[in-house]
Amino acid sequence: MKKITLIILLIIFIFSMLNNIFILNLITTFCFLIIVAIKLSREINVLSYWFGDKLGGFISSTSGNLPELFISIFALKSNLIELVKSGLLGSIIGNMLLVLGLSILFGGIKYNEQIFNKIIARTNFSLLFLALCSLIIASTISFQGKLNTHKSCIFSFYIAIILLLIYVLGLIFSLVTHKNLFLVHSDENNNENNIKKTNFILIIILLIIAYTLSEHLVSLINTAITKFKIPEKIMGIIIMPLIGNVAEYITAIYASLKNKINLSIEISIGSSMQLLLFTLPTIIIIAFLLGLPLTLVYSFYELIILIISIGLAFFVFQDGKSYWLEGAILLASYLIIILGYWLI
Repeated sequence: MKKITLIILLIIFIFSMLNNIFILNLITTFCFLIIVAIKLSREINVLSYWFGDKLGGFISSTSGNLPELFISIFALKSNLIELVKSGLLGSIIGNMLLVLGLSILFGGIKYNEQIFNKIIARTNFSLLFLALCSLIIASTISFQGKLNTHKSCIFSFYIAIILLLIYVLGLIFSLVTHKNLFLVHSDENNNENNIKKTNFILIIILLIIAYTLSEHLVSLINTAITKFKIPEKIMGIIIMPLIGNVAEYITAIYASLKNKINLSIEISIGSSMQLLLFTLPTIIIIAFLLGLPLTLVYSFYELIILIISIGLAFFVFQDGKSYWLEGAILLASYLIIILGYWLI
């Protein structure tokens, strides 16, 4: 059934490309990228059984963020600055509130209470607060009129380098020097007979396909923005996170339903940390080298929703336990934020 659906989508995609049918082209490209992202995530997620929840969550969040990184780079080349900034912002709050909320809600309904390793959450939140502080500092200085666009780009470039350095140090801390703190006992019998092998050739092929589809999708989004006069911020806050994170949504929820809440946390919170300390700084550096005015300066409302998202998620992880009501609260917060973003 899955193969038949994929074949039908492929036929529609080829037909729309040949006949230049914009809506069909956009929809089929969107669907294909989601399918590729899910398949890529599943192939890479097999490694989590070999390396544990911490490294497995890192691998999963990295694979989930790759399509978004590709889309951001191509959007940057098309000078869609607001699309890139709002897309990354939407992905961060989506991971912190939507993905985490769904994981805790469904996991809490099935298991009533789920216990997790607080050290995993605490380390990620420390890095998240550092990244948040850098955005607040860059934005508030700009609000006061202390920096013009050129100086703001230079300032953002230096901050991006620092964030990337901290990101690398954080990986060394959690995966090398203090990896014993992040070991989590798993009740699952993951012996070698139950674990399938990872197809690295397939992963490379999927990455190439995702890269190609991302470039085509950005071109279509650019056309949609011009043709239908859709604001870049609205397109970025809704569409880009959906494309880039759908694989993470599924993986995190599935892990929670399997009572692997530590993996869900590492995927959702770790992905947000990776977006703020790796993806965003990388995009900032690329923009600086290309001479594009992309900075770490966000509006007052955007800073507020970032603070709320990180603060609420941090509050949930204080006791080392999660319940379904906490997931519902995170989801409600996400809906309120998106409604408010839509109004402005």
